[in-house]
Amino acid sequence: MTRNIFIFLGTFVAGALIALVARAAMFAPHKGHEGHPAPGGDYAAMVSNPLAPANTGAKQAENTSAVATAKATASGPHAGHGAAATTAATDKPVNTVCAICGMDVDPKLPTLEYQGKRIGFGCKMCPPKFKAEPDRYGPFYLRNEVIKK
Repeated sequence: MTRNIFIFLGTFVAGALIALVARAAMFAPHKGHEGHPAPGGDYAAMVSNPLAPANTGAKQAENTSAVATAKATASGPHAGHGAAATTAATDKPVNTVCAICGMDVDPKLPTLEYQGKRIGFGCKMCPPKFKAEPDRYGPFYLRNEVIKK
């Protein structure tokens, strides 16, 4: 009888440890987060330059806004993120159906501009495809049609 209890407890502890390890391995608290702040957030406050002299007080706030302006006008892979996030939240997309996946447009996903008009996407996989070939997919989005494959 005592032997059975120890076998049960040993099996229970081993199973609990396996479940804990598996859950920890699959834990993704920031899944779906692209690493950018929410629209309207202060991105410049999170940016630090180790080569810049240390600032304090009002001078730091002044430099922070200058850094944000400089970053918004700079060219590079992250240029214009602040401007795109604010206009995407205020403009409604012209389409109701995603041309690539055929799903309804998800209002939680960011929109992109094509020929001066906002287009929305049905899933997170579609914006990279659209960015790769905007002239292929853009007309379908403007006509609110799904691409026939």
